[in-house]
Amino acid sequence: MELETIMQESAEHLQKAFYDKKFYFSYSSLSKLMWNPAVFYQLYILGNKEEKHDAHLVQGKVIHALLLEEEKFKDQFIISPGKLPGDSVKQVVDRVFYHHTELAQSGDQRTNLEEFDGAILDVMRDMNYFQALKTDQQRLDKIITLEATSYWAFLKTKGNKYLIDQDTYDFCKNAVDLVKTNKEVCELIGLNITEFDNKMVLNESLLQSDLVEQKFGIKGIIDNLVFDHDKKTIYINDIKTTSKDLKDFSESVEYYAYWMQAIMYVSLVTTKYKDLLDNGYNIKFHFVVIDRAFQVYPFPVSDNTLNNWLNKFFSMIEKAAWHYNNQSFDLPYDFATGQVTL
Repeated sequence: MELETIMQESAEHLQKAFYDKKFYFSYSSLSKLMWNPAVFYQLYILGNKEEKHDAHLVQGKVIHALLLEEEKFKDQFIISPGKLPGDSVKQVVDRVFYHHTELAQSGDQRTNLEEFDGAILDVMRDMNYFQALKTDQQRLDKIITLEATSYWAFLKTKGNKYLIDQDTYDFCKNAVDLVKTNKEVCELIGLNITEFDNKMVLNESLLQSDLVEQKFGIKGIIDNLVFDHDKKTIYINDIKTTSKDLKDFSESVEYYAYWMQAIMYVSLVTTKYKDLLDNGYNIKFHFVVIDRAFQVYPFPVSDNTLNNWLNKFFSMIEKAAWHYNNQSFDLPYDFATGQVTL
């Protein structure tokens, strides 16, 4: 049987398995479906997930943990004793290390990075990384460095925890310490509530919900929920870090479709806590933003803005349903349906 036929049959099997169970869109997966359905297909249907931890994403995770669940920080992260290699070199080493762990289960005795020269070259070729160099040895020299070998040694001890360097930890700790000096933000996220406050705080809440007349649902992990029972208000707080200034955050809301994330979270909370809303509670949504200068501001989102975003979200769900129901993942909806002209 030809390789192409085998791959096609494998893809068909995976696609059938995907549709055999109900899928719940997260903000991330729905965004990928809207902007690049082919990537969605590779990641969520074929399961070709490659774990990637860009620096800004890791910083966000660290700040979340230190601010909201500091007691769990050591369960999620481990600090490297030295400086980590650059993102691209780190990605090569990560992939080769994954290859090493698979081979070790079959009895492979190699343990050092330099013993996997063939795998390193394969990964570099796949990434088109330093392919302009003339020899394989020159390529290997770009990867097998003191930083990379130290990182490799540390990978063997870290388990499933995120590995961060000391500079990243110090940066995030400084950001969190500054946030904690902001009384308004601390009160909003319920950071210092006591047993005498008639409030409840939930951090990192995983919620999911079905959608009316759709074969799929939505899900999300909400950073911070504060239930103020005296004010009969549920505060949904989504904490964002940005490499820009506070004044530019509105641009990020559109560019990264954060508005969609807000609506998904409001919808999930509305479903989960329907009884409270029926008893007169209302919902207030905030983006709590930490900018590159460690300035922090809780951006409130008005009811009028949420309603406008909700209408946009309905339109997006209809497009997602078209892709999902037609099993069409080649082009974004507007292109796939011939609605784009010049």
